[in-house]
Amino acid sequence: MKILVIEDEPKLAQVTERFLRHHGYGVTIAGSLAEAKKSLSSDQFDAVLVDVRLPDGDGWSLVPSIKTSQPAPVVFMLTSRGEADDRVFGLELGADDYLVKPVVLKELIIRLERALKQRVPAGRQLGDVTIDEKARQVKNGAETISLAKMEFELLVYFMEHLGEALSRDQILDDVWGYTFGGDTRTVDTHVKQLRDKLPTVKQQLKTVHRVGYRLEAIE
Repeated sequence: MKILVIEDEPKLAQVTERFLRHHGYGVTIAGSLAEAKKSLSSDQFDAVLVDVRLPDGDGWSLVPSIKTSQPAPVVFMLTSRGEADDRVFGLELGADDYLVKPVVLKELIIRLERALKQRVPAGRQLGDVTIDEKARQVKNGAETISLAKMEFELLVYFMEHLGEALSRDQILDDVWGYTFGGDTRTVDTHVKQLRDKLPTVKQQLKTVHRVGYRLEAIE
């Protein structure tokens, strides 16, 4: 998982980075509002730790835009200001939690891991196609598209492995299961059905010669 740490104090940023990396996270450091915006525009993060006081602006200003991205990352506010009004303001903007400096790193990792476990993506999107996994609903623009159970499961699988070349055998095992008695023609049939029902998928779901299929992201 990837975490963006927005912190203008170099020593604190380095300590936090080392601690998070020790716990298996990929970490990007941004020391200013401008650097944070650049990182957020070029990469996706599972969590963002936001310092309120930055040399070129207010960290709070980032929260609404961060939380509207899909899937929305977990957002923690980190600040030396511990007044109740500040905490409430941060939460009202959409932050998931609020920690007052000096941050106890063990407390940070406990809260962070708890928040990440509770994080449920609102949906997956590819161009005009939006998937709501909780509602098991697929839309092409504003139109709801009816998919059979395994068509839906296959589409979600391709979205989870966006950009990867997937063999027919791999797809069959992962989507239908090892105990499924069918053969790889089942995959081809369901791919054809997805392409017929969803124009964006027809355009982006490529056949990989002698391998299988690859769902490509839209540039």
